[in-house]
Amino acid sequence: MQADPLLRRSFSEHARVACTVNGAPVRADAPTGLALNAFLSMHGYPVNTGCDVGQCGHCLVRLDGELVRSCLVLAAQCEDAVIETVQGADPPRQSVRDWMSACGALQCGHCSPAFVLAMGPDGPLRPDRDVRSALSDVVCRCTGYTGLARAAAGVLSGARPEGKGRVEDERLLTGRGTFVGGRHATGQLWARIVRSARPHARLRAVDITAAAACPGVAAVFTGADLPPSMRSFERGLPGPAEPVLATATVRYAGEPVAVVLAEDPAAAEDAAAAVVVHYDELPLLTVPADAGELPPDDPSWLPEQAQWVPGQDDRSGDRDPVVITRRFTLARQTGLPMENRGVLAVWDAAAAVLTIHGFVKLPRANAAVVAAAIGLTPAQVHTPVGDVGGGFGVRGELYPEELLAAWAAHRLGRPVKWAEDRAEHLRATNHSRGQVWEVTMSAERTGRLLDADVTLVQDAGAYARPLTALVPYLASAMFPGPYRLRSYRARVRSLLTNRTPIGTVRAPGRFEANFVRERMIDMLAEELGLDPVRLRSQNLLGAADMPYDAGTVNEGPVHYDSGDFRAAFDEAVARAGRWAPRDRPDDGLLRGTAVVPFVEKAGLGGPERAIASVLADGAIAVQVASSPSGQGHETTLAAVAADELGLTRDRVRVVFPAGESRATGLGTFASRTAMHTGNAVLMACRRLKAMVLERAGGCSLRDGTVLDAAGRPVTTLARLAAATGAPLTAEGEYTVDAHTYPYGAVTCGVAVDPELLQVRVERLAISCDVGRALDLDIVHGQLIGGLVQGVSAALYEELPYAEDGRPLADGLEHYLVALAADVPDVEVSIIEPAPLTAASPVNPLGVKGIGEAGMAAAAAAVAAAVCTAMPALNARLTAVPMTPSALFAAAGGTPSVTDVRSEQ
Repeated sequence: MQADPLLRRSFSEHARVACTVNGAPVRADAPTGLALNAFLSMHGYPVNTGCDVGQCGHCLVRLDGELVRSCLVLAAQCEDAVIETVQGADPPRQSVRDWMSACGALQCGHCSPAFVLAMGPDGPLRPDRDVRSALSDVVCRCTGYTGLARAAAGVLSGARPEGKGRVEDERLLTGRGTFVGGRHATGQLWARIVRSARPHARLRAVDITAAAACPGVAAVFTGADLPPSMRSFERGLPGPAEPVLATATVRYAGEPVAVVLAEDPAAAEDAAAAVVVHYDELPLLTVPADAGELPPDDPSWLPEQAQWVPGQDDRSGDRDPVVITRRFTLARQTGLPMENRGVLAVWDAAAAVLTIHGFVKLPRANAAVVAAAIGLTPAQVHTPVGDVGGGFGVRGELYPEELLAAWAAHRLGRPVKWAEDRAEHLRATNHSRGQVWEVTMSAERTGRLLDADVTLVQDAGAYARPLTALVPYLASAMFPGPYRLRSYRARVRSLLTNRTPIGTVRAPGRFEANFVRERMIDMLAEELGLDPVRLRSQNLLGAADMPYDAGTVNEGPVHYDSGDFRAAFDEAVARAGRWAPRDRPDDGLLRGTAVVPFVEKAGLGGPERAIASVLADGAIAVQVASSPSGQGHETTLAAVAADELGLTRDRVRVVFPAGESRATGLGTFASRTAMHTGNAVLMACRRLKAMVLERAGGCSLRDGTVLDAAGRPVTTLARLAAATGAPLTAEGEYTVDAHTYPYGAVTCGVAVDPELLQVRVERLAISCDVGRALDLDIVHGQLIGGLVQGVSAALYEELPYAEDGRPLADGLEHYLVALAADVPDVEVSIIEPAPLTAASPVNPLGVKGIGEAGMAAAAAAVAAAVCTAMPALNARLTAVPMTPSALFAAAGGTPSVTDVRSEQ
C-alpha cells in the first residue's frame, strides 16, 4: 500500500485546493498541514472549533455526503470534494433549528451548528438510538443538555414546535455567529506562543535564530524586545509581577517566553517549535500541603485573610457537644468554555485606532490597560462585542497573549490573530480551586449547630492575578451559608506555587464552601445519630430571621435581606419524596437521593449607565456596557425595554458600543447584568417614555403609538422622531452597592456501582428564588446549565500534575466533562420570591442574578446522594472530584490520585 503523497510533504508546503462549499466553488492554496475547519473559516465559511483533535464535535461538516469532524481532515485532502456546512440551505434543518430555539437548547451557540447537523438527516440522531447517546457526539458546556434532549425528541416526533426562542438564536443556529475564531482580516499574521516546558527554571537564553529563518515568518519576539511599558503587568498585587514574556525566570509550565508571527498558522507553529530555550532548573513548590515547611513570613505566602463572627456567649445548651474535624481537598479545575481564548487585533494607522475582537467580560477595562501599555488613549482602542463561546469565569481577565497580539499588530502595522489550542487552554488559562480545608464543627446532641473553625489553604499558582485571592475569601465568607451558627472563624492562606495561576470559575468559592459545609453536616449527623434532613432543617434560617447579618465579608458584608431558607428546603424534601419510583432492574447498583440547601451571592455593585433612543423607524436602540457570553442579554434587556415602552421585543435593538460611550458599567461577571444593567435600562426607558409623552402631549404608549387619555392615537414614535428637532435619547443610571441572594435547594439521585465505584446521576432537580424572571426560559437554562456543569465538576473534572510539576491534561481525553449521556433532564421549580424587608436593596426590577446559582451546591448534592447510597463512605468522602479512586479512598482503600498529590 502506497503512502498518501501528502504525508511525504512538509506541513509548511502549500497545495492547491479546489472544492465546492455550500454550492459555491472555492479554489485556494493551503498549507498541507492546514485542517479543513481552519481552511473553511479562512475562506468565509466559519466552522467553530473547540479542541482541534476530534473530541468536542463542534467542527462537524458534511464532506461528500458524510458527517465528519473537520479538524481531523486536511484541507489538501479535499480536492474536488463537496462540502456542506450548517450555513447551507438544507430545508430539513429548519425543523431542527425551530425545535432547538423553542426548547432553549442553546446559550452561547458555539456548539449549536454541530447539533443542528447531528440532529439532521443522516446524523447520529435516529429513532432506534437513545437520544442522549446520540447527542453525546458533541460536547456542550452551557445548556446542561435538557433543552437539547427535548429538542431531539421533538425532531424525532415530526411535529412542529410551539413557542419562540431568544433574539440571538437565529444567527447562532444558522452558523452566522460572530465568534472570533471565524474572524479574519486581510493581510493578517498568525501568532503562536512559545511556552515554557519547565515549571520553575532560570532562563539562560531564548534562541530564536532558527525560528526567524523559517518560511513565512514575519517576526519573532522575546521579552527583551518588548518596551518597558509592556514587560509586565503592574497590578500592585503581592508577589512577583507577572511578565508578558518571561525574561529571567519561568514559574509554571506553559508560561509565555516568546511569540512567533507568521503568514499562516502552520508556519507559525513550525517556527515556534524551532525556538530553543535553555533552562537552569530551580526547586519546585507545587501544592498547599508543602505549606507546613514554610515559615509564616516566606514570600510564597500571599497576605492572610480572615473571617471572625464571635456570636453570642451562649453556653446554656448541651455541656457535652459533639466535635468533629475533617480535612478536604478540592482539585484544580477550570471553566473550560468550548471556544478557546483568542483575539484579532487590527491597527488602522490612518484613523489611529486599534480594534481588538475577542475581548470578553471587561472589554473597556481591558482596552484601558492595552492603551496604557502601547501608548494610546482608551478612545483609540475599540473592542467590538461579538459572540463568545462561553466564559465561566476564566475568560475576560486580560492575559499576556492578548496584550502581545495587540502590541504586535500596532508594532508591525498588520492585523494579528492569536487563537490558543485546547492543550494551551488547559495549561495557560486560569485554573481555580486547588484548595485544602481543615474544618472543625460542633453541635449539641439535640442537633443545634454551634461553632465552626476553618483553615483554608489555596494553591494560588505562579502569580497573583486580580481575582486569585478573592476565590478562597469568597469561600470563607459563604461557608456559614443558609444556617445559623453560634460562632464562626476562618483563616485563609494562599500559597504561590509553580503551577498555572488561579482565577475564578463559575460560582467561585461557593461551590467549594457548599461542598465542605454540607459534607460536615452529613458527618455531624452520623456522629449525632440524627437524620441529616432533620439536622439541616432545624438549623436553617427562616423568614422570621430576616434580615440576617451573617457577619462575614466578601466584596461587601454578607447580609441576607430576605428569604425563607427552611421553607425552601422542606418543600424540596417533600417534592423529592413525591418522585415517582422508577422501574429499577436488579442491576446490583446502590441508589440514594439527597437534598441540600444553598444561598448564593449574586451581583456586584458599581455605577451602571444605559442609553435609550428612538430610531427613525420608531424602533428603540438601547446601548449598554455589558459583554455577553451566552447569557441572552439581547433577549432579556430588550424585554425590559419593551415592557416599559409598550412595544414588542422585536422593536428593541440592544447595542454594545465598541469604543468610548456614555453607556458605562463594570462589565459582565458575578451574575450582575440582570440587576445592574437591567435596572439601568429600565431607568433609561422610563425617562425616554416621559420625554416622548411630554413632547407629544400624550398619556400612554402602546405598540409604538402615543395615546391620549381616552386611548386615541396622537402620533407614532417614528413620526415624533422625524418631527422633533432634538434627539429622542435618554440616559438611565443605577448604582446600588449590594448583592442579591438567590436561594433554594438541589436534589440529586444517584446509582453507584459498589464494585467499580462509578457514579451515575439519575435524577436532578433545583428549586430557586430568582426574584422576578425577565425571561423564564433563560432563567431555566441558566439554572440547568449551571447545575450540570457543577455535576461535571463534582464527578469528572481535574487538572492533574506530575511529580516533576508538569501538567498532565492536554485535551478532553484527560480533562473529562459531562456529556449528554452522563446526566438526566433537570427539573426546575421557581420559588415565589420572599417578601422584601427594610434591608432589601433598591431594585425596581426585582431581579436576582442566577448565572451561578445552579452550580453552587452541585457537588454538595452529589456527595450527599452518594453517601445516602453507600453510607459507609460518609465519614471519609472528602475529595472533589468524586472519581472512583476518590470513592475507593473513602471506602478505606488506597488514597486517591488527588490525595497522593496533596500529601507529597
